[in-house]
Amino acid sequence: MTEQPGNEADATKSDEPTVLETWTSPFGIERDKRMAELQAMPGFRLNMDLAALGRAGHIMYRNAEELSKHATAYLTGRRFSQDVDDEFENELVRYLHNYLTSVTSLIDSQRVVMRHCWGKDSEFEKGAYTEQRKASFETGEAEFMKDLRNYCTHRAVPVPGVSTTFSGGRGRPSVIANRLTFDREALLEWDSWTAPAKAYLNAKDEQFDVGPVIESYVNTASRFFNWFVNEINERNAEVKAEFLAAGEEYKEWYEDQMGMNTPGFKKLFPDMAPRNRAERRGQRPQPKRTSKNNRKRKRK
Repeated sequence: MTEQPGNEADATKSDEPTVLETWTSPFGIERDKRMAELQAMPGFRLNMDLAALGRAGHIMYRNAEELSKHATAYLTGRRFSQDVDDEFENELVRYLHNYLTSVTSLIDSQRVVMRHCWGKDSEFEKGAYTEQRKASFETGEAEFMKDLRNYCTHRAVPVPGVSTTFSGGRGRPSVIANRLTFDREALLEWDSWTAPAKAYLNAKDEQFDVGPVIESYVNTASRFFNWFVNEINERNAEVKAEFLAAGEEYKEWYEDQMGMNTPGFKKLFPDMAPRNRAERRGQRPQPKRTSKNNRKRKRK
């Protein structure tokens, strides 16, 4: 076997470890330091929590809107019960299930925000929050709707009954009334209703309308959500103001460091931010509207 000469030096060089040198600019060091200080502020976490809470609120509102729209299309339309197909019922129970779940998720999100602000079992949680929550959700109707979510999870999603009735007669206009109803006795077969929910059910008619119950619960949940957001904002006004001021200070520093406030930069990169809602949505600018009197004056 013959050895290949001449490659020992190359082999030695390739075996040596490679040392990479890195360098961070003073700007990068200062930027990271300032950003870390911002993220360590209570207002940063509060801002993130409120954004998450806002998304949970949006989900609840959209689910309520879809449920209401779907039910109203039948209740106020001229579509008879015999014309209702499986797709309508399937979508109805889907919207109902999504809405009930989103209310529970929203309350969980509220608890996260509250405990990040003041910890578990704070004075606010045990006082004003619990008082408002009980007033909103510990009524018989609200307990029924809350338990209905558990019913959907642990038993089945109830399918509302659909019916159409006619009224009127000789000399009177005919009136068509559509209804979406729950069967009280079928619901009571489940043995896990809480006492307030069961009492509420026992007081209802054998076939009771779904629409008013859902509408009332939607309004209750919306009022509670708005109350909570207002309380959090008011009780954390100083924290929010401090974080906002620090954020503005960081923005000014960053723009100065990047030369974004110089006349040359502004000439090269004019402010292209949309100035109205239509522009933010990507719509073309519309001509300014003028009254007939103004148009006549211009012609003169």
